Amino acid sequence: MDKERFRTLFQDRLIQDVAQQKIDIVLSGQYGKALELLRDAEATGLFPALVGPPGVGKTILCRYFASLRAKEKKGRNFHWLTMDESIKPSHFIGSFDPAITLKHGFTIEAFNPGPLLSAMLEGGTFLANEINRATEYSQNTLLEPLEEASIGIPHLGRIQADEDFFFICAMNPEELSGTHRLSEALKDRIKVWIKLTYPEKATELDIIRINLPEQFMVEESELELIYSVIEETRKNKIDIEVPASIRAGIAIAKLLGRRRYLESKGIVEDEESVYVHLADISKHVLLGSIKPKPGVKVENIIDGIINKTLGG
Repeated sequence: MDKERFRTLFQDRLIQDVAQQKIDIVLSGQYGKALELLRDAEATGLFPALVGPPGVGKTILCRYFASLRAKEKKGRNFHWLTMDESIKPSHFIGSFDPAITLKHGFTIEAFNPGPLLSAMLEGGTFLANEINRATEYSQNTLLEPLEEASIGIPHLGRIQADEDFFFICAMNPEELSGTHRLSEALKDRIKVWIKLTYPEKATELDIIRINLPEQFMVEESELELIYSVIEETRKNKIDIEVPASIRAGIAIAKLLGRRRYLESKGIVEDEESVYVHLADISKHVLLGSIKPKPGVKVENIIDGIINKTLGG
């Protein structure tokens, strides 16, 4: 791709204003309460944490909350960073461009700000996503911003955060593999703990519905079957470490909806029952959507779930 085409496409796709983003979200059940707690935390100057298994909607809830803030406070941006063990303090704060630094030294022009620093300067929302996958060393980068609303930039000085700066962190339950213990110092600075679990059936079905393209809609009876497959992965705590998330249900529904669309256009013939279609689709989706316990074959788990919910 040539530079001019890259520039044009990048500018066309650049998200200029988080307030203008269309975010499809369901706010019934636990999600409405969680949003209310986020607003309460913001109003009282307390920093919140969203805690829940993968795929329960922590990130999209934060994005929606940030869009509300942006609508109320013009020009307020949303910055986020997803953690893992490779994250270093410079990923939060920023770093100096080596080439410019060699020419001009450690000047502000040579510095590329990171997402945390940008949010602090702009008064935006910063999400530390999957924070307990970062090491304690990297977690400690957040101590001064959360306690003093300031942060030190090597060679440049210390800045005070805009009064509208707001911090949120999201994390998986500590018992999941790949997580680190949250440092006691950081835990002490997080004062509002919001727990999210897999939603109630009605809420989850609503989430699946709003994520289906209009041309790929499925019948209500088919949604019920899809939910039964997903729910069964959550019941099996003996063989499954991480069950299927809401995303898996959306994926199954989209693939089935695509099949229904092709049938309606006469592109393919409906020669088999919905149970057969769903069984085949579910196997392909669940293969990468559940994490088995050590020593258990994921294919055996899936076959058992399909046999129990769809009859093989």
